[in-house]
Amino acid sequence: MKIAGILLLLFIILVLVLSIPAIQTSLGNYVTKRINSDFKTNINVDKVSLQFNGDVELKQIYIEDYRQDTLISIAELNTSILGVRNLINGQLVFGDIDIENLNFNIKTYKDETDTNLDVFVARFDSDNPRSEKSNFLLSSSDVSIYNSVFKFIDENRETTKLLHFEDLNINATNFLINGSDVNARINTLNFVDSRGVTVKNMMTDFSYTLTDMTFANLSIKTPPNSELKGDLKFSYDRADFKYFTDKVLVSASFKDSKVKLDELNTFYNEFGVNQTATFSTDLSGTLNDLQTSNLKLNTNRNTRIYGDISFKNLFNKEEGNFYMNGKFRNLSSTYKDLKALLPNVLGAAIPSSFDRLGYFTVVGNSQITSSTVVADIQIDTELGFVDSNLRISKINDIDNAAYKGNIIFEEFDFGTFLDSPPLVKHLLILM
Repeated sequence: MKIAGILLLLFIILVLVLSIPAIQTSLGNYVTKRINSDFKTNINVDKVSLQFNGDVELKQIYIEDYRQDTLISIAELNTSILGVRNLINGQLVFGDIDIENLNFNIKTYKDETDTNLDVFVARFDSDNPRSEKSNFLLSSSDVSIYNSVFKFIDENRETTKLLHFEDLNINATNFLINGSDVNARINTLNFVDSRGVTVKNMMTDFSYTLTDMTFANLSIKTPPNSELKGDLKFSYDRADFKYFTDKVLVSASFKDSKVKLDELNTFYNEFGVNQTATFSTDLSGTLNDLQTSNLKLNTNRNTRIYGDISFKNLFNKEEGNFYMNGKFRNLSSTYKDLKALLPNVLGAAIPSSFDRLGYFTVVGNSQITSSTVVADIQIDTELGFVDSNLRISKINDIDNAAYKGNIIFEEFDFGTFLDSPPLVKHLLILM
C-alpha cells in the first residue's frame, strides 16, 4: 500500500512538472527533432503535456509538405502512445485519438503525379537514412475528429479544387496507415461540401492503396432523406488522376438507394428538379465511358426505368460527342415526367407528340447521340400499341426532325392522336 502511494505521488509530481509551459515546449521539440532529422520531414509540436489519466496532449501540431505548404495542422490532439520506442522509430501505435480543428490539405502540384501526402509517407521508406528499411506505420483503435477542414486539390486539372469539406466530423475505428496503404472503418462522417451539399452521415469500410480506393458497405445520407447504399471502388494509376473522367476505372453496386435529383445537379447540372428516385444498379467503366447494368429506377412520379444503359462522354465538355445505348426491359412514364427526369441531352430527344400518348411503356433498344436517335422499340400506350424501327436525325429540333424506317400501329386511337394539324403532319412524316 505504501509503495502504491509513493508511485501515485511520483506520477502526480511528473504531471505537475510536465504542466510547466517551458517544459511542455521543450518536450514538444524533443518529440519531433528525432523524426525530422531521420526522415527529412518538418513536423512541429508546440506543446506536449501528460494528463492525470495517463493520456498525452499535443497542441499546435504542424506538418509541412515538400513545397513548404501546410499538409496537416491540428489545434489539439489527445491520445495514449503505446510504446515510446515505436514512436521514435516512426511506428506510431496509439490508443484512442481525439483531434480538434484538423486542417488537412492533399495537393498534387503542377506537373507532378504524386500528392504531397504520397511524398510525405514515402520519406519514411525510401528516404530513410537508417541502414535497415523502416515502414511508416500509424494505427489507432478509435479516431475521433471534430470541427475540421479537408481539401483535395490537383493543379493539373482544369477544375483544380476536387474536394473541399467544412465542418468535418469523423469517428473511425481500426484505423491503420501502413506505408502508403490506409484502412479504416468509418462509423460517422458528416460535413458541408463547398458546392452546397450537406452529408448528414457516411459509413463505410474504407481502404486506399497506390492503385485503388475502396468504399465497401457504403452508406451516405443527406438531408432530408436521401441515402446511397452499396459498394464503390476506384482503380487507377496515380498519373491518371489528372484525366480522372477518362482513365480512372469505376466499379460500383448500389442497392435500394434513394436520391433527390436536385442534389445530383450540384455535380452534373442536367437533371430535372423536385423529383426523388429509388434505384439499384451496377456500374463499371470510366465516367466518360460508363456502363450501368441491371438498372431498376423508380421515381415519385411513377416513372420506371429497368434495363442496361451505357453512356459515353457524359462529362466531356466538347459538343456533339455524347452517346447512349439503352436496352430497356421496361421504361414506363409520361412525356412530361420523363422529359423532366432525364438529363437535358436525352429529354430533348423525345418528340412532343409523346405527350398525347398518356402513360406509356417502352421495351427495346435505342441509341442516342447529340444529332440522331435509332430506336427499335415497342410502345404500349393509352392510345394503343406501336412497333417502330426508326432512325431519327436532326433531333436538335425534334418536332421537325427527319424520320426513316418502319412503324406499325395496332388498335391505335388516331382520333385522339391527330387532334391538331401539326400532329397530322408529324404522323405523315412517321409513316
